[in-house]
Amino acid sequence: MSVRDSFVAEFGEDQAVAIERAAAEHDNGVHSVRGSDPFKWAVCICIGYECVSRPEFAEYHSITVPQERFKEWCLNHGELRSHDGDVDFLSLLSGAYGGYIQTEEAGHV
Repeated sequence: MSVRDSFVAEFGEDQAVAIERAAAEHDNGVHSVRGSDPFKWAVCICIGYECVSRPEFAEYHSITVPQERFKEWCLNHGELRSHDGDVDFLSLLSGAYGGYIQTEEAGHV
């Protein structure tokens, strides 16, 4: 099952589309390389831009996935550690991805 299929199974097609649209809205040429899995890129961009974690941003993007469930899904099914595309690099440096990516030791970043 692909990462996107896993997300759809958990949250629905409408929420997958909302994540993809939110990420596309933040595509500004600085972090546009989607890598081998464009949905992982979309998830990573949404984490960096706080599209799920900040209620006002989630509402703006029509994302209704509860932030804690989203974070849990990222850790257990998002496979973000293997993402080979861009992320929001300022957010990465500030630690915004902490708790969303599983470490090699099966712990959490």
